[in-house]
Amino acid sequence: MKRLTTYYFLLLGCLSVFFALYLPLVATSFEDFVSRFGSGIKWGYPFPWWPWVGVVVCAVGTVLSLWGIPKDNVLRHLLVITLFVELGAMSLTVAAFIVLWFRL
Repeated sequence: MKRLTTYYFLLLGCLSVFFALYLPLVATSFEDFVSRFGSGIKWGYPFPWWPWVGVVVCAVGTVLSLWGIPKDNVLRHLLVITLFVELGAMSLTVAAFIVLWFRL
């Protein structure tokens, strides 16, 4: 594991696994909160499958980095694109949870 992108993909993959395991718990607690106060807002709940897509992309990036098939520049671009997409999806998820507070 000589390439630095391997470590970045591993770190991002581990954080994505943590987020994927934590997100359904938060969505369940918000569902209980919304149902307790009588509001039927269901559109704001995130889809908890999307962090697993990030985990798969990071696993593929790690394997490609270990094999050394593409150049390091290609892997860096894949890493940056994955970071932007995951940060955008996480921001939208947090925004969906915050909207629930304002709608109640």
